[in-house]
Amino acid sequence: MNALRPYHYAAGSWIGSALAALLILVPRMVTAAAEEKFGVLQIGAQTYTNVTVTTKAKDYIFLVHSGGMTSLKTAELPPELKERLGYAVPKPATNTAGIWAKQELAKISMVPLTHLSHKQGGKASWELSAKELLFSKAVFVILGVALLFYLLHCYCCALICQKTGNPPGLLVWVPVLQLFPLLRAAGMSGWWFLAYCVPLVNLVAWSLWCLNIAKARGKSVWVAVFLMLPITSLFASLYLAFSDGGVEEAEKESGPKIMTLEAA
Repeated sequence: MNALRPYHYAAGSWIGSALAALLILVPRMVTAAAEEKFGVLQIGAQTYTNVTVTTKAKDYIFLVHSGGMTSLKTAELPPELKERLGYAVPKPATNTAGIWAKQELAKISMVPLTHLSHKQGGKASWELSAKELLFSKAVFVILGVALLFYLLHCYCCALICQKTGNPPGLLVWVPVLQLFPLLRAAGMSGWWFLAYCVPLVNLVAWSLWCLNIAKARGKSVWVAVFLMLPITSLFASLYLAFSDGGVEEAEKESGPKIMTLEAA
């Protein structure tokens, strides 16, 4: 056993020396791996030679060069050097949405309306464009008929005013404002116009106007009733406008009378 002790001591000293060498070499190897060397670096207006990057932090780096040591902020480094040292370099923002929109618009070709069609069972159909054309024609027809009815209504109002002895003027052709000559024709004050602007009260004002305008035209109460009803209102208005009576008959009746003397 005593003869083996020198070998144990020799083995232990060899293992200890190996561990010590590893402890010395490993940090140096890690440091060497972490360090990066450059012959010449141009950073801003400064030029550095024989550069060794010893420390790379988040916000700065530490350089050892032929002129000494320098600490630089990472924001001052050029993008190429940042990328080489392992820092993330933000890429310039691009308007991807705008580029995509331009690409999609470029794909869309403006096709004339006569070429628009949809296919049903492999056959071209013009049903969509025909429906649109029919709808536009119907709208124009409805607008034209509505305009004719409005002009007829205004003409009837003008005749009613004339036959009551009140000139209608231009207001009879203006929407809403035509109430003023109509109220004057019925012998009502223009302040009744405000009553037409109040809900429920406007029904009372309308009923009174119907009664007064029928009386002014020398017509019966039944004409006023038909004028109040929505279904017969149009026919009653035409009757008041185109029938005789009222001021015209009164003027005829009030003509010169010849008095004769009869001998007893």
